[in-house]
Amino acid sequence: MANEEALQNYSNSIKLIKRQCREAGISEEDFKRMYFESLNDVQNDIATIPDTRRIFTKRRCLFGGIIILAIIVYNIKTIHSNLQEYIYPGLQVLRRLSIPFISLFPSLTEFYHETCLIHNPYFTVVDMECWPCSTVHHVQQIDDPDEHSRLQNMPFIYKTDQKVVRMNKLKNMYLKNKDILDMESSKIVTNNKYHSTPSEMFDSHESGEKSLFIWKFNTMNTARLIRQIIQRPKVVPKFGQSTERFVIIDSSQQSFTVPDTECNFSFILAVSGSRVVDLRPAEECKHQCKSLRIELKETYLLWYNWWYWKPSIQPSNGNETLIAHVGSYC
Repeated sequence: MANEEALQNYSNSIKLIKRQCREAGISEEDFKRMYFESLNDVQNDIATIPDTRRIFTKRRCLFGGIIILAIIVYNIKTIHSNLQEYIYPGLQVLRRLSIPFISLFPSLTEFYHETCLIHNPYFTVVDMECWPCSTVHHVQQIDDPDEHSRLQNMPFIYKTDQKVVRMNKLKNMYLKNKDILDMESSKIVTNNKYHSTPSEMFDSHESGEKSLFIWKFNTMNTARLIRQIIQRPKVVPKFGQSTERFVIIDSSQQSFTVPDTECNFSFILAVSGSRVVDLRPAEECKHQCKSLRIELKETYLLWYNWWYWKPSIQPSNGNETLIAHVGSYC
């Protein structure tokens, strides 16, 4: 009822203004133009009110956030000590919440075993001490490595008791354990460009294609399978060897860089074929340490510390396929 009275009053006021305009000599078209312009002004005034409220609300939230942050910084020690009690329960809840997501995308489980998902190619160590490599002028060949040898930062090489492993032996190991390897180590980096499956790798090699394959093993199951044909080197103790291993199959006769391992004390074991290996000093030590070159013969092992040396495999004069095992020790 009140709305109807208000509308009636508004209508009477408009009629009165219209009559006054007509008496003042203002045409009806000019009256309509002024009327609609006044309506637009009223509408703009009403629209600015929510914007003003919104800005006020944002400023109030920002001010409140600053106060809360100041309180947190002031009591950071207390919060840190209490937070430790909630880390494990919080991660446990997060794990349970992620189970449905992992069920939808089971391939994501392979990232669980990765120590590093994305490598930073520009990472350098500030003020790195380079004295362990500055006095090294050649790769030493030793006859009987002991536990003291693996703690040395200087690289060395020695002949192992490892039996030669050809492609047919590697393929037989794969066929006997196909289900496990296809599930846990199914991606093989091919020519540093794309991924292949183990079946595609063996088919490619049998067809005579010249390629580089880097097969990564990063689980306990696959590590046990590899140990069936490639024994633990004498220089590596029973406890401390990283689960992460690489098997490199190279018939491309091209140079390539050996992948970094999980632990800094690393080794390259040539289980078939031979290659020349260049040990380039790390970027932080390239002005103090010199590059080294060694021929890695069949069944020989090269021990090095990748903090100071970055190995790269060079082409050989022959057509033999190199099969190398890369591992590390912490």
